Amino acid sequence: MDMDNNQKIICFGETLWDVFPDRQKPGGAPLNVAVHLRRFGYHPVVISKIGRDELGMGLLDFMKSNGLETTHIQTDKHHQTGVVNVKVSNSGDATYNIVFPSAWDFIEVPEDLKHDNYILIFGSLASRNIHSKDALLKLLEKAKVTLFDVNFRSPHYNMELIEELLLKSNIVKLNEDEIKIIGTWLGMEHVATEAICKKLTNQFKLDQIIVTLGSKGAMVFSDNSVFRHGGFKVKVADTVGSGDSFLASYLAHFIKGMPMARCLEMACATGAYVATQTGAVPNYEMSDLAKIRNLKS
Repeated sequence: MDMDNNQKIICFGETLWDVFPDRQKPGGAPLNVAVHLRRFGYHPVVISKIGRDELGMGLLDFMKSNGLETTHIQTDKHHQTGVVNVKVSNSGDATYNIVFPSAWDFIEVPEDLKHDNYILIFGSLASRNIHSKDALLKLLEKAKVTLFDVNFRSPHYNMELIEELLLKSNIVKLNEDEIKIIGTWLGMEHVATEAICKKLTNQFKLDQIIVTLGSKGAMVFSDNSVFRHGGFKVKVADTVGSGDSFLASYLAHFIKGMPMARCLEMACATGAYVATQTGAVPNYEMSDLAKIRNLKS
């Protein structure tokens, strides 16, 4: 798995608006990850599609204001910009109603994407429609490194789809609920997470599996070794985008060759900070993450 600072990072998939009862904010895992990568000094490319509408123009403005290039944001005259209706429980957990069809269900492969020395970050949701799925599969064939950010969103996934995408992945990131579901598919219900990771690694020839564990932190399974961080105790505002920020922070430090313990610490601190704020991409400085790291884990 070749990965270095000279490789282009591509975030493929949904760009949309998260609509809360009292507000709306730009979102979609690929966009969230890209914004956080930009804050760590990288210049990711987002490949997605928006409608020719006010919400689409709002997403373009948001991307530009966060330092993202919009060259590969396509427009669709037939479908509207994506919307997700979000409900947040008293405990801060979010549930999602993802409107279908949306413009990002019809992403094309960019004709001017000539190089193939890129890291491709993608999720399962962008494959809910065959049009975007076909584009994704073509990009996966050319990518040097593929990072599958699973992101189960019911009812837009099934075992066959996930296995197809796992076979094309180098690194996989899941949460604790998602790995339990996959474990059940593999006949490993009530089996330890490490054992499921080992089975997945062997069956799908994966280099790394990253598992976020909520309040218990996170772990990475790599080369038959397990690395853990216990996380940081914070007051949660909402969990929207916390996993996306975790992934961006982890990748940003992993590309730089940081030790696994450092990658996990920074990823957990970033995810914890975002969870203390509302929305997926709150503003923050590295000093904010340092304060989180000084908390008792």
